[in-house]
Amino acid sequence: MNWTLLAGSLAGVLGLALIAKLLGLGGGELADEAEAIQIAEAEIPGFVAVSAELAKDRRSARVTGADGRTLRIRQHGAQFVASPLSSGEGDSSERAG
Repeated sequence: MNWTLLAGSLAGVLGLALIAKLLGLGGGELADEAEAIQIAEAEIPGFVAVSAELAKDRRSARVTGADGRTLRIRQHGAQFVASPLSSGEGDSSERAG
C-alpha cells in the first residue's frame, strides 16, 4: 500500500468537504412556516396553503391547503420538494412538529 497516495486522497476528500461546508452546500433547513407554504404553492399548481408545521429538525414540513389536502415538504438533494400526504401515511417520527 502506498501511504503517500492514501494520505493525499484523504487530504483531498477532507479539503472538498471543507470547501462544501464553507460554501454552505448541503444541510439545508426550512427557515420558517412561510417558506414551507411558498414551496408548497410553487410545487403544486392551484394549491392554496392555509397552515404549515415544521419538523423539529426543520428539514421537513406538513402543509395543509384550503381544500383539505395535506402536503409533505422534504429535502431532496439541495432542494425541497412537495408531495401529497395521504391521511394514513407517516408515523410519529415522520410527522412535523
